[in-house]
Amino acid sequence: MPRKKQFQWQADETYSPTVDMPSRSAKKRESLALQKLGEALTQLSPQEVREIGLSADLVEALALYARIRDHEGRRRQLQYIGRLMREIDSAPIRAALEALNAKKAASASALHTAEQWRRRLLEAPAGELNDILLQLSSVSLMAMQDSKKRSAVPSQEDLLFLIQAARTEVHEHKTPHAQRALFRALHSLLTHNKMR
Repeated sequence: MPRKKQFQWQADETYSPTVDMPSRSAKKRESLALQKLGEALTQLSPQEVREIGLSADLVEALALYARIRDHEGRRRQLQYIGRLMREIDSAPIRAALEALNAKKAASASALHTAEQWRRRLLEAPAGELNDILLQLSSVSLMAMQDSKKRSAVPSQEDLLFLIQAARTEVHEHKTPHAQRALFRALHSLLTHNKMR
């Protein structure tokens, strides 16, 4: 029996050269992009994977990837994840990953800001301390409507006490318990401001 040709067109089918079919290179680039997206998914924690809402096959493939320790096995599993990614719409996954990355960046920014305020409060001369606290109070939210949230936010007296204790720790080279407490208080103060 003669071998069937790859392309056999019938008379009723019309060929339209205006329809652009993606080239092999374009398909390969898309496939690699989806594989990189799958690789980004492998970096997420199981809780973050559940929040994104992926298909059961993809969640199972990601869990298996996390258990594999062999380099070649991981590479092959990553290719399988890329193949699964080609079967689903990747736009919601990209959007969810961007949202997660933005959330992580905001959290890191809040930590850096709290550290900058802590360093500024510890290094400032005693005479400038009240001015810095006024600047901090203008940045933060000192009076909150909700009493629960108000109790979580430290008062100015609490901050002054923590600053003095942290300064004492620095000068006496003690374990930085008060410095850590000051950092947590400043972080709480600044993050409640962002929630408003």
